[in-house]
Amino acid sequence: MRKLFFISLLLFGCNESSSNENTPKYYYDLAGFINQQISQLSKNQPITWKNLLIGEKTESIQTKDIDWKKELELFLQADLNKQSYQLSYTKDSTQNKVVYQLKKGENLPVKVLKIEFDQENSPKHIDALIQVANYLYKSEKNLSMDLDKKQLKNYQIKGWQELFIGQKKNFKMIGVVGK
Repeated sequence: MRKLFFISLLLFGCNESSSNENTPKYYYDLAGFINQQISQLSKNQPITWKNLLIGEKTESIQTKDIDWKKELELFLQADLNKQSYQLSYTKDSTQNKVVYQLKKGENLPVKVLKIEFDQENSPKHIDALIQVANYLYKSEKNLSMDLDKKQLKNYQIKGWQELFIGQKKNFKMIGVVGK
């Protein structure tokens, strides 16, 4: 259980607050969608299988006891509808996919957000790349999420973190949501 606490610190230690509900929506409302998932998962408490890898250490658990707001916090951070993000991304879209790419010269943590939609125009796959670099800390987080009929099926967070006084630590978390 101590490892789970560590991975939480590792993944969420340096985050930015979620978007404000009053902020105009220039981009897809990822935060609104993720908050719907959090509400649904918190209500249903499905069995979830989690595999964690930090460096060379692995841990696997099966649980119904998940704080989904904390579990999906990084996906909330990938939402682009923050005041400081307005007009900072290019948009490339097709009928069933949208890709937001950080514009050259911009310095924001979310570098890329990709969303694929099903026939009902609901997200079926989400990918995001978050990179942070400052004097004390560097990190990269690759997020992905698969959904079926608006229901989360699995999610993955992988990447690395490096403190200025330490070594680079690789991590990976995979969650598979049951019924």
